[in-house]
Amino acid sequence: MSSKRPAGALGSILSQSTQEAKRTALDRPVGTSTSTSTSTSTANNPFLSRPTQPEEAIKMFLIQARSTARRRPPQYGGSPPPIEIEARLGTILSPFGAHDMRALSSGAKLIPIKGVNRVVHAFVCNISGEGNSNANTTSAAKTNFEGGITRSNYLKWTNAGLSELGPLTNAFSIKHKNPNESESAAIKFQLAEVESVETVFCYPNSTRINFPHNPPQSNVLTKGHQEKKEKLSVIDIALPAAPYDLRLQLATEVPMGEGNNIPNVKSIPHGWNKKRVKRRRSYSRLDNSFAWKIDVTEVTSTDAPAAGGASAAAASMKGSGQHADIGYEVEMELSSSMTQKLIQTQDEAAARKLAETLAQQLWFMMQQINPTHDVLEVDDFLHPHPDNEAVKLAIGQCGTIKRFMDSGCQSWRSAIAPEGGMMEQGGECKPPRSFIGCMPVNFSRHNIEEVQRSDGDDNGGSNGSAGYYLSEKTDGVRYLLVFTGKTAVLVDRASHETKKAFQPNPRGKPSGEDDDPFSNILLAVKPGAILDGEVVVHRKLRRPIFIVFDVLANSASEPILQLPFEQRLRHLKAASFVKSGVGIDVFKSSAVTDPNIPLPLVRKNFVKRVELDQLLSYVVEEKDMRIYKYGETHHHLTDGIIFQPNMPYVCGTDVNLLKWKYIDTVTIDVEILPPRPNFGRNQRNDDDDVLRVGVMGEEGTTVDMTRYLRLPSSERHRLEADRHENGSKIAEVG
Repeated sequence: MSSKRPAGALGSILSQSTQEAKRTALDRPVGTSTSTSTSTSTANNPFLSRPTQPEEAIKMFLIQARSTARRRPPQYGGSPPPIEIEARLGTILSPFGAHDMRALSSGAKLIPIKGVNRVVHAFVCNISGEGNSNANTTSAAKTNFEGGITRSNYLKWTNAGLSELGPLTNAFSIKHKNPNESESAAIKFQLAEVESVETVFCYPNSTRINFPHNPPQSNVLTKGHQEKKEKLSVIDIALPAAPYDLRLQLATEVPMGEGNNIPNVKSIPHGWNKKRVKRRRSYSRLDNSFAWKIDVTEVTSTDAPAAGGASAAAASMKGSGQHADIGYEVEMELSSSMTQKLIQTQDEAAARKLAETLAQQLWFMMQQINPTHDVLEVDDFLHPHPDNEAVKLAIGQCGTIKRFMDSGCQSWRSAIAPEGGMMEQGGECKPPRSFIGCMPVNFSRHNIEEVQRSDGDDNGGSNGSAGYYLSEKTDGVRYLLVFTGKTAVLVDRASHETKKAFQPNPRGKPSGEDDDPFSNILLAVKPGAILDGEVVVHRKLRRPIFIVFDVLANSASEPILQLPFEQRLRHLKAASFVKSGVGIDVFKSSAVTDPNIPLPLVRKNFVKRVELDQLLSYVVEEKDMRIYKYGETHHHLTDGIIFQPNMPYVCGTDVNLLKWKYIDTVTIDVEILPPRPNFGRNQRNDDDDVLRVGVMGEEGTTVDMTRYLRLPSSERHRLEADRHENGSKIAEVG
């Protein structure tokens, strides 16, 4: 399995959405809010002005490429021109900003289209080439394209090759159906792999001389051939919700004369400026059911020595001490036979149909290798609660819970009255000093024996230890759902400081001003009830749900967090916080698919320790992310396992509540520091590559960790775009 985040890289800057609730008010940039202003973003970034459907954009490019190629004159006595249609992964760079940055910040965008906000995950940023009278309509804001991906993504997506199923084989829809056949054998029966190595000397005028290695693993070079590559048509498509953007390109590689063979490296012409050694693996379907092939290439680039010329080339082949840059590329190329078929098809309707099929095929492949996460963040489904008195009451009830536990469960003075509203006599409505939700600690080696001894039965664990219950670690946004009587309030980690809380956006039919988003269950739930859980986005239905994993209070007069978890779990399963005789199922599964219910409640699933395999069986990989799928109700991101002790609830850090995360999802938060004057001086042109970061030290100090963090350029560009948009200074490193 692989991570939902790029492994070994700096995750995107913490947005004002999902991660916002995980920070305190003091961490948030001045003047920001948790809501997203799509119109402001669109006005400020011109590259949001051309939203597109990816398949449609690819189709139109192929049709344009066909027209361009048909206008090319025949080559060599009437033979068709040597045309290539290819797609490359890389980063589209904006001309704005103090530093190079990606044209669009991370994440799907909510864009107003014909008066309605719609989720968009592809934007046309640049069109150039023959026949484009409207090319670069935003010429004052022309983008650049930087090809290549990070080493970690290169290895994660392609390193398995033909040995096991992964993003690369998924791109060709490879299936392993026969249980009596090994996975590798099934792949090799359907997919071809060709390895090649070539040394290329590049010249400033786009001319290059290629020397293939034979065999590929050797340093034995065959005769070289000289050619010139010319770009005929280009379209750059920004994919902000994917790791990388897309360049579609129509090009021609023209041999330079009939006698263009170069016998050896010593014979190459003077003037080359870069040597590139390309170690490539090319993949294609053996049955030709896919018209595209995928090339994955490791490229070692070396600048020419100052002397230049043939002698310099020969010296470079032996190793001249020049610094070598290693890059990684992923390209998809349309087969030559299909390219000619597209160009030579006479019927326009048939050509358009073929272009449509090829576009669908290419986009399918892209989604497996460079998946687009087109689901909005949790914050896009929530807004600040408009009832300030209800918010104050809900936060005050959280304070009541904390003081109750601090008193040894002896003093209970509810802020909420049993019938709803503020308690008139004997109540206390004071906010807590910190978030009262229980917080897990990392699972460590010394916890293994403790967990192994526990059996999680109703009587506690063996040898006097508490039993453990296991659940998947939901990757959502933590909230306490507090029922005040006339409304329900989502209290986040920062509500005690900000004095703000939230509620879901209305859905379905237009609602009246007095309609509460929780109106479907408000009459059923006892005032004062507090549920602990996370708001997640259902990946299939693309809607928010509230995963409830604990109950702190059944009502204004019945706190239960002092009970062992096994008993609290019984209350959760029985929905003891629901009024008797109401006849409303607050956890009905049909609510998840009901478009009129803004935020359905769903119970979290727990299993005994010995049922870990069963728990993990519901974790699957989709688009390079781990998803927990259980029936129709659970379909959300997950990043580990929670070990829940059969003990009373702990407000704050619980050393017995353990979290285990997949190794490639473990992250730490770092602060982006301002540039240091003359930092990087006497370092080899690294000033632009240095991103200063720090972590919190003792007594509020900041420890500079810059020397330990070096970003690939694509990750640095993405981080700069995110920082430019939201002004945040906190980033996740993982």
